[in-house]
Amino acid sequence: MKTIESRYDASALAYRTWWEPVLAPSATELLDRLERIAGTPTGRILDVGTGAGLLAIEAVRRWPAVDVVGLDGSAEMLGVARATARTTLPTSGQRRLDWLRGHAEQLPFEDASFELVISSFAYQLVPRLNVALAEAFRVLRPGGRLALVTWRVADDRFAPDEAFEDALDELDAGEDPLDDGEAEEARAGDLASGEATATRLRRIGFRSVVAREAWLAYDHDPSRYLAFLEEYAERELFAELTGAERARLRAATQRRLGRLPAAAFAWRVPVVHAIARRPGPG
Repeated sequence: MKTIESRYDASALAYRTWWEPVLAPSATELLDRLERIAGTPTGRILDVGTGAGLLAIEAVRRWPAVDVVGLDGSAEMLGVARATARTTLPTSGQRRLDWLRGHAEQLPFEDASFELVISSFAYQLVPRLNVALAEAFRVLRPGGRLALVTWRVADDRFAPDEAFEDALDELDAGEDPLDDGEAEEARAGDLASGEATATRLRRIGFRSVVAREAWLAYDHDPSRYLAFLEEYAERELFAELTGAERARLRAATQRRLGRLPAAAFAWRVPVVHAIARRPGPG
């Protein structure tokens, strides 16, 4: 079985190059929303599923009175996060930032250890979402907050990806090149809606819940979309092809992408921002 960790281990550098820029505006918007609701955070912060460190590093950069722990299951992603912090933060900021390998469903911390738990596009990957959110509740101090953003369920049709699928059909010789016969780990999947997310958080015990649907908008560069597919989004598929098959797929994909107008590369997908408070003073 291919694990989510192994997939992120194998693509950590490509994630930082290709995928983090797509997520960055919605991720930093979460911190903006949190500031509007709760003011400037202080104290200890946990970033669950920190990935390449986007939220953790941004939290240290914008909030001078916090210490942040970036937690992720992928050792390679944590390595990229450490390297990014070294090159983007002053020494004083680096001292307020720690990286730790661990999992959202079993957080390696004592009860009531943090003033704030944040997470960007990670909770959809856990097998048991309620367990993971309950763990966030457990490690928060009374009055502490959880702030998360992740995908909302939606039709994911996107013309450049459909062009790639058509190119795959053109290459197909009777077997599905996407099917390697190896199962993947179970995951919770995208959130159903803002309302459903708020209800879920309240049932766990959170209060002062604000869950809003928004849009992630990213304009892909048409001239680089094939590289995005080959180096990140469809990296495993390209790697499994022979040299001749890879060349044919590149050519077929580029031909179909070239027929699309530039506007077709504007990706718009719904997300959910949720901010909630553990009851108690604070």
